Amino acid sequence: MSQTYADIIIDISHSAIDRVFQYRIGDAWKEQVQVGSLVTVPFGKGNAHRHGYVIGITQTPSYEPDKIKEIVDVPQKGLPIEGKLIQLAAWMRETYGTTMNQALQTVMPVKQTVRKTAQKVEETTLPDTNWEFVTLNDEQQALVDAFAEDIQAGERHTYLLHGVTGSGKTEVYIQCIKEVIREGGQAIVLIPEIALTYQTVMRFFARFGNRVSIINSRLSNGERYDQFERAKNGDIDIMIGPRSALFTPFSNLGLIIIDEEHENSYKSESVPRYHAREVAIEYARMSDAIVVLGSATPSVDSYYKAKTGVYRLLELDKRVDDRPLPKCEVVDLRQELREGNRSILSTRLQELMEERLLNGQQTMLFLNRRGKSAFMSCRACGFVVKCPHCDVSLSEHSGGVMVCHYCGYRQPVPKVCPSCGSKYISGFKAGTQKIEAMVAKRFPQARILRMDYDTTRAKDAYEKILQAFSNHEADILIGTQMIVKGHDFSNVTLVGVLAADMSLHVNDFHAAERTFALLTQAAGRAGRGKLPGNVVIQTYDPDHYAIQTAKEQDYEAFYDKEIEYRRLMNYPPVWNMLLVHVTSPDESECSSMAQQVYDIALQMISHTDENQSPDDRHLIQLIGPADATIAKVNDIYRKVIYMKTSDYAALISIKDVIEQAVKADTAMKHANISFDFNPMSGF
Repeated sequence: MSQTYADIIIDISHSAIDRVFQYRIGDAWKEQVQVGSLVTVPFGKGNAHRHGYVIGITQTPSYEPDKIKEIVDVPQKGLPIEGKLIQLAAWMRETYGTTMNQALQTVMPVKQTVRKTAQKVEETTLPDTNWEFVTLNDEQQALVDAFAEDIQAGERHTYLLHGVTGSGKTEVYIQCIKEVIREGGQAIVLIPEIALTYQTVMRFFARFGNRVSIINSRLSNGERYDQFERAKNGDIDIMIGPRSALFTPFSNLGLIIIDEEHENSYKSESVPRYHAREVAIEYARMSDAIVVLGSATPSVDSYYKAKTGVYRLLELDKRVDDRPLPKCEVVDLRQELREGNRSILSTRLQELMEERLLNGQQTMLFLNRRGKSAFMSCRACGFVVKCPHCDVSLSEHSGGVMVCHYCGYRQPVPKVCPSCGSKYISGFKAGTQKIEAMVAKRFPQARILRMDYDTTRAKDAYEKILQAFSNHEADILIGTQMIVKGHDFSNVTLVGVLAADMSLHVNDFHAAERTFALLTQAAGRAGRGKLPGNVVIQTYDPDHYAIQTAKEQDYEAFYDKEIEYRRLMNYPPVWNMLLVHVTSPDESECSSMAQQVYDIALQMISHTDENQSPDDRHLIQLIGPADATIAKVNDIYRKVIYMKTSDYAALISIKDVIEQAVKADTAMKHANISFDFNPMSGF
């Protein structure tokens, strides 16, 4: 029998998390030792017995075999809390093409000493607010009953809860958590960003008191560690927070809820580029737990899996108290231009805003995207400059050129619209500050709040702005995406979407999905109280299916159109995609490495095709190399290569070979590569 060795970290609690030691696995322990196992090993010159965690198992010794010490004990059957997280890190390493150290740094908190953290966190996040306790309607109760029956039967599933805006998904979450706690379990609730924390957390604290804890990006490493220790010690039952809250070390995890599961923030933009939804499902499988994904606008990926039976679909079709959905209108900005209105506010939207001010009601104005737009469109006819090969918009670069960041196609910037000949072709450049100034000039009597990245940098800025608006200290709230997600203001009866096209025509195949979600979520902020709501969607492309289906609040109709587009173009979730991102401070080295990656992939694809029968072949499309969306950042050059196939395992194999080849190439001293499977956005 061949000898096996364990790669072990001695003390997972400290910042030297990447220090790895190798030990021999004796015959007595071979059946018990696995990744994540707690073991006892002789350590140091005195061979003092220390605990450690196994992070890898191999048959290849790191140095002379006779000098490798042996594990002396496996003191705990099954995986300890930390062991599960280590095992999860190992899964992330294989799934996302990262190193074990990077994965460990993601899932394990770093130990730091803090004083009175628990009190500090609660004092800064728990204002004196009274929340109304509600009784579930028949639709909500039926879902909770079905959930409870599955728990009692020992069934573990991933559920997709699709509920229209205002249907009371949070109340369903709360009742499901009660069922899990009643069975002795614990729950993790993920929310997409800090802006959602305030109202959501208040509801949970009203029901569960001090058995709830929260983490967010404002906490120091020490404060975050302290909250994780409370979870580990059994002092809390529920952890609420963004993506990183997923790694809470509960000993009896029973439920993971991902609210607004369609949100991009659940996908990490740094290595490892993991998606919280995928990691949550794997963590739940390891922990014998349940996952509930909730959204009024589910991601196409999740709904596809629900339709194909991978997830269980639960639906809430009605708003609480049978309140009607808001009345949606689409304003054609091309017609506004023809009628001489060059303001960002359409005539219809101005009329409705005036009406709200007179009646003491509130308005929310949503700018669909912050900052400068990279695509070009014609204000006269709505034409968008697109890549003829990839069906995504071209991005304007310096030097008067437009580029596709999927395939590298280039063309000059047009001086007039290629479709109608109008000179009104350009990018949309208005930001929230400019809009605030325009609204203040048009409605001098109005009290205006602005909520964007710039106004929310200070501590508690989110909560202060939201609380002020909730208390009717302002008539109009202007903001970016953060104002349209999850907030519940009973006096808001008008929502204006100022630039629907800004997300519709970005150079990303998710553009229509994101636009539909944003418009639907924005519309859902209106009419959540006793008064009916109105929504005005302003666009240069009023006939686009994402606009029309959002107007009707018809997710099913949108999904049917979008999934056909994905099938036609071989985009996820129908196919899988791997993005290889190459960077280097040397432009020629970056180009050479990108070409090398392309050649390796091409060779593997050709070899696979030769050795497989026609029935077993999985077509792999190779695209690039091309400049990234921003080709140079901080003097670092950036290239991308895309691969698409129906076979996820084939992409993993290609990734592994590319990694090995790059490591062996000592000539490329400064080039780096990273991988992103099924990317949420381009680079």
